[in-house]
Parts: sequence; C-alpha cells; structure tokens
Amino acid sequence: MVEESTSALEDNIAHKGRNAYYYAHAHKANGPEWDQKEEPRLLKTESKEEAAEVRPSVSATPITDYAYSDEDKKLKIYIALENVGALEDSDIDLQFTRTSFTLTVMNYNGGNHKLAFARLFDEIENCVVKKKPNKLILVLTKVEEKNWACINAGTPSK
Repeated sequence: MVEESTSALEDNIAHKGRNAYYYAHAHKANGPEWDQKEEPRLLKTESKEEAAEVRPSVSATPITDYAYSDEDKKLKIYIALENVGALEDSDIDLQFTRTSFTLTVMNYNGGNHKLAFARLFDEIENCVVKKKPNKLILVLTKVEEKNWACINAGTPSK
C-alpha cells in the first residue's frame, strides 16, 4: 500500500480540523488558472443587451426648491413643479439605494431637472414618487423609526 504524501499544512488540518493553526490558509483559489503568458487574456464579454441596459448620465438643472416632512417611518419630500402632472410617467425617473436617491424629471419646461442626495441622513428601505397635477411627492421609507435632523448626511448632490 502506497501512502499519499501530504504537506504539513494538510496534515495539521487533518489532525486538528477547524482548530488547526493553518486552517485559514487551506483555502484554495477557484479562479481561472494562469496560462503562463504575460499578455492579458479576455475573461468575459458582455452582450449588447447588457451594455444597452446601462443608462447614460443625463445633464440636468438641479432642483433646489423643495420642502419635507419627517414622520415616524416615512420622510416625504414635496417638490412644487407647475403642470408636472401633464408629463408622461416615463419622464420621471427615480433611482435609489439604501443611502441615496436620484430623481430626474425629463422634458419639463424644455429641459431636465434633478434632485439627488448621495448620502441620506440614515438608511431607507424603499422610495417611491407620487405625481400630482402641480407637484411631486417623494416618499422615503426609513429602516428605523427615528427622527431625521435633515434629509442628508452631507450636502445635496448637483
């Protein structure tokens, strides 16, 4: 019977399991193997459909006139825009993460307008926009029920 040779690392892990000194070093990389060539190698290509999904940045006038109300679980931002209700729903774009949001109103009075906060005061779990005849209402649902001293943790993004 021929025994397989094991390294000191493998032997130590086999005897002591998760308590082995070398346990953390036992991880084996599972990426592509090096082909011994210095030239770069293409690892992945992106389909045209995936590339088309990326939205280009839209130049817009910053929205600076708004009001907000802080409720227990929600924060509402009121943006007065005359006749905004006449816009198509597709002209109002809202993107958000747990700590930021960007509202873009396209084709309004011959241009695009944007309200964005890169760092909110605290985390949100949802954000929706309600379109009224002469205003937009952003409703941010907070993760924690607590009062916000202001909307942002910094300054509004331009």
